Amino acid sequence: MDFLIVLFKNRKKRKIIKRYHTEKRALDKFNELIKENKSILFPKLIENAEPSDYELAILTNKTKIQNSLFLTDDLGRNVPVNLENPEYVFLKIEKYYIEESIYDWQTKTKISLIDLVKKYCKTKDLKSIYTLNNKICIQIDSDVKVFSLKDKNESVRFLDSIQDYFFSIGRVDAMFVKDISTAQRKWIYGVLEDKGFEKKRLYRLKTTFSKR
Repeated sequence: MDFLIVLFKNRKKRKIIKRYHTEKRALDKFNELIKENKSILFPKLIENAEPSDYELAILTNKTKIQNSLFLTDDLGRNVPVNLENPEYVFLKIEKYYIEESIYDWQTKTKISLIDLVKKYCKTKDLKSIYTLNNKICIQIDSDVKVFSLKDKNESVRFLDSIQDYFFSIGRVDAMFVKDISTAQRKWIYGVLEDKGFEKKRLYRLKTTFSKR
């Protein structure tokens, strides 16, 4: 008999995080994961062109008594939690966040918000951080770094998140702009093209894939 810590996505089991033989060890680990999860700065909301909603739960087959557990749906209604496998019941379930990452054009890899700040937002430099369609640009003097998100809404959400993070730690070395001028937009496109970035990619409005 076991206690399982399980990640759910959109109310369906995604994966088993850890398996324990005692309730105490399972609860300790569960509470640790929930506490660590509060540090997520830019949670994933869309995956494969669909909304993604995550929960972390403890399941057990040591009892047949199902606790009265509820989740709040998108309309604010309390929905009872049920499990397809009748051998297991829920002991606890909490909202959980998965860190979203964005595409770093400089390294051609994915990067998290906190790693982007550490790498590209040195405190000594005054910088402008702004949206460009589905992209985020970080400009220091005449140098511009560019990053892609799924669509324009996601780039605005990222800008809000990084701005909130700067304010929360008392940093005042950046200006945040959601709608740059036409003249500045034209200049940025020219700078990025000179750096070798493909014009077609620069004008692209989204990178979201169709549902699959």
